[in-house]
Amino acid sequence: MEMRDMNMRALRFLIVLAFGLFAALPAEAQPNGDMTLADSRIAYDASRYIELLEDRDGSLTIDRMADPDVATRFVRNDGRVPSYGYSNSVYWVRLSLRNESEQREWLLNVHQPPMDKIDLYVAREGGGWTHKRSGDAYPFAEREVRDSDYSFYLDLAQEERKTVYLRFETEGAMILPITIETPVVHAESGRTTDLLMGGFFGIMAVMIVYNTILAFSLRSRAYFAYVFINVTAALLYSSLNGIAYQYLWPESVWWNNRSIVFFMCLAHIAALFFTRQFLKLNRQFPTIDRLFQAFILVELINMAVLFASYNAGLRMAACTLVVIDLTIVLVGVASWHRGYLPARFFLTGWGVFMIGTVLTLLADAGIIPQWGHVRYASQIGSLFEAVVLSLGLASRIQSMRIEKERAEALMKETKRQAESDYLTGLYSRRYIVGTFESLQKRPENVPMSMLLLDVDHFKRINDTYGHDTGDTVLRDIANLLRSELRSIGIVGRFGGEEFVALLPGQGLAEAERTAERLLETVRNYPFRIRDARYPCTASAGVAEWRQRERESFESCMRRADGALYEAKRAGRDRVRIARDALDEAMG
Repeated sequence: MEMRDMNMRALRFLIVLAFGLFAALPAEAQPNGDMTLADSRIAYDASRYIELLEDRDGSLTIDRMADPDVATRFVRNDGRVPSYGYSNSVYWVRLSLRNESEQREWLLNVHQPPMDKIDLYVAREGGGWTHKRSGDAYPFAEREVRDSDYSFYLDLAQEERKTVYLRFETEGAMILPITIETPVVHAESGRTTDLLMGGFFGIMAVMIVYNTILAFSLRSRAYFAYVFINVTAALLYSSLNGIAYQYLWPESVWWNNRSIVFFMCLAHIAALFFTRQFLKLNRQFPTIDRLFQAFILVELINMAVLFASYNAGLRMAACTLVVIDLTIVLVGVASWHRGYLPARFFLTGWGVFMIGTVLTLLADAGIIPQWGHVRYASQIGSLFEAVVLSLGLASRIQSMRIEKERAEALMKETKRQAESDYLTGLYSRRYIVGTFESLQKRPENVPMSMLLLDVDHFKRINDTYGHDTGDTVLRDIANLLRSELRSIGIVGRFGGEEFVALLPGQGLAEAERTAERLLETVRNYPFRIRDARYPCTASAGVAEWRQRERESFESCMRRADGALYEAKRAGRDRVRIARDALDEAMG
């Protein structure tokens, strides 16, 4: 219970933290006009000053920007980060800069790592254009500034005015977050970004390593699936943020262009595997489990399509994204509704991740503005999900341990009931037979005897006083036998009024003395029937196990039963011993 309370407190804290990280307000629009660079500021959001032109067929060139029919088509941006979703158009940006500061060197930055092609044009004195290019369609080494975003140096003398043109072309989301910064500020913001990314990937690495150790130690498929989902998430976000292109495959342009969609499909496969294991879909929802297997096959096909056609793979991934993620959430809700407690962690973690993913997708599609942390909403959600699912796995292990303990307790109770007589609580015939067979394996020269005891005139008690009274007498005798033989024998009920005792370590003479003592105890016990004392006696037959012959239980019991019959025939309330083989042969 303490661990469960701690998990719930941690869960509530993470929920508050996640929504706090997602909270961001849109920036206020600034007056339109040229962007003026002053000494009082060292960083600017250019989105408030840019003008935009959509080139639907991509036919425009920089030489046509001065044509009146083209120049008048530029539209002033509304102050928000331009976002046009997944568009086939090429977009041009016009930005007028006036430098009134003493700072001559500035950096124009485009904070959109998945952008394919960016062309920057600055007019030269005397005519012509200074042209620079960047984007993930070119080798990383060609970048003017070696970081995951795209940066271009601008040389502006004091009081100089320049117009900058940017051409954007991409098969991904057309998002144009443009800023102007000094190199020092850019380096500092880069260190901050690196620190945050380092924190994200550091936490993910710790979660991966720790849970990999748990997966091997516990041999848990759910933990292996959890590690798989975190590894794919780390690879996906390293591709999205341009980190993988910078450090892992800087020369692999073709692969880098497909890596995001590839890891998106792989992350879905990991999520489907994890959901199947964590929510035990094969038990709870067999039909949904088969549907998830079909989803996995679809994602594998999508990965194959991606290598043949990037556009087809991207669109297929976009279609399956909503369907698969929504199905996973609905299955989590259904599992929680069925009372599977670990599902609350699953639903919380996956739900927050879905919120972050939806915000990121809506922003990429241009449906909502690119506000504050929206760019990292999916990544924040993924980190939150990793932590919560880790708590969920711990809760699941705890739940499985409780289930195991309950199953073991039930098994023990079932075994106890199978090995016990329901009326007296003594061992059953089945248990006595099994114990006899195990005692046969003991070393030689260790004697063992069997004692059969039968209550005298028991039918008379049932007929005269009723079966309830007879049951009371049987329970009293059972308690006497249990008390007398606790340290020297194993006693059970064979049915009716007949009891059996195994006496390991006792030969025939010692077993006979034990039987005499038992009959005396029964004879002297104050049985009560209807508030009056009722005299009750018993008869006993004793047989010693023939060790050298490896005598069976049935054979030994027949001899003890024969001795019991002799005791009954001789007048009851006495002990008789089974004759050995020599006596039987003589007559």
